[in-house]
Amino acid sequence: MPDSDFSANDSSSVRTFIEGLLCDACNATYSHRNAVLLCPGCGGVLDPVYDLDAMRTSISLERILSRRPGVWRWREFLPVIDQSCFIDIGAGASPLIECPKLSRWIGARVYVKYEGQQPTGSLKDRSFAVAVSKAVELGIRGAISYSSGNAAAALGAHASHVGMRGLVLVNAWADPVKLASIHALGMRIVLLEWSDFREVETLMVEAARRFHLFSFVNFQNPWRHDGYKTYAFENWVDLNFRIPEHQIHPIGTGGGIFGAWKGYRELAAIGWIRSIPRLHGVQPSACSSVVTAAEHGREEAVAEGDATATIAEAVANNVPLDAGRRPLRAMKETGGAAIRVTDEEMLDGIRRLGEEGFFAEPAGASTVWAAKRLAERGVVRTDETVVLTVTATGLKQPVAGLSVAFQRIRASVDQLAKVLDQWRN
Repeated sequence: MPDSDFSANDSSSVRTFIEGLLCDACNATYSHRNAVLLCPGCGGVLDPVYDLDAMRTSISLERILSRRPGVWRWREFLPVIDQSCFIDIGAGASPLIECPKLSRWIGARVYVKYEGQQPTGSLKDRSFAVAVSKAVELGIRGAISYSSGNAAAALGAHASHVGMRGLVLVNAWADPVKLASIHALGMRIVLLEWSDFREVETLMVEAARRFHLFSFVNFQNPWRHDGYKTYAFENWVDLNFRIPEHQIHPIGTGGGIFGAWKGYRELAAIGWIRSIPRLHGVQPSACSSVVTAAEHGREEAVAEGDATATIAEAVANNVPLDAGRRPLRAMKETGGAAIRVTDEEMLDGIRRLGEEGFFAEPAGASTVWAAKRLAERGVVRTDETVVLTVTATGLKQPVAGLSVAFQRIRASVDQLAKVLDQWRN
């Protein structure tokens, strides 16, 4: 049964509805009060489950919307029971902005969900707000995680806020800008070389066990993806309680697209929405194992490609954790598609998003050409709404693909005039 009421920040009684953890593979169930990672029985990934029947009759949307926007506005849908464990440094509540230039070029009504305004500049803050708060509730004091860079910064911000010690293994080829922010946020960093992402999977499980640390790797940690449910809730509210026909999300491990799907399903289960968007995933052409699996109708991905051969650091791996089963399921069950884009198309996406006022890192910019492809195929129609999940600020990789020749002059208006004349010509 759900936990009892507790006193909330809005000075009213708020009921939590977390029931436990369910294994995707063997359907075993476990208590949400125990610090488990993967299924102790079969090693499968775990998913928090909620009493949706009780939620249908007990939750007040009016009360939810009276709270300050952010992840914890939606606390009834999240697994943290004790509100004193909430870590709130501003995660969630990113803007959803309609983009006229992209709409004309793509041929649909296009909105950007811009995650560059999160506390550490990426979507990862949503998931770590929830996962680290739950870890505090469980008494966890030591964290370990793997990251391309963005997740490590988010872990650092939230763990440091509560004095939790942390170790992160970061890709050896990560942008130095990311490494600097991770260090500033209090994490100990080890640079990691690998050729097959399954090596990382195994390493993280074994390291967490040997060094008595709690893993925060997406899906190995059962709590992180629930933070991404808030995409669904925010998009619904910001579109004036309408659901977009399509949402496009970059896929690394697939936590974002899976979490969004889970959020939409829960809204539907409690009767607040009648339909679920088609969820589409996008990967770099250099390493697109999930796209290949989707194209062949497979339920799991097989390793392929080179993670170092793309500028999209945030989503670069040759095969996601758990073989991509969760993102593949989210796309299949919503009628979504999987799209691959080139580095050149990502750079063009950065430029086009820049014309709308957004500075995006390559992974987030991949959604632009994914939308264009879907429109060209007739999957996205002119009368439909498309949400592009732009997952991080371009400040994460500020010189990605930079090839601009700058002119240098003395502080002279005459010299400046010569430059402007050249540009006019």
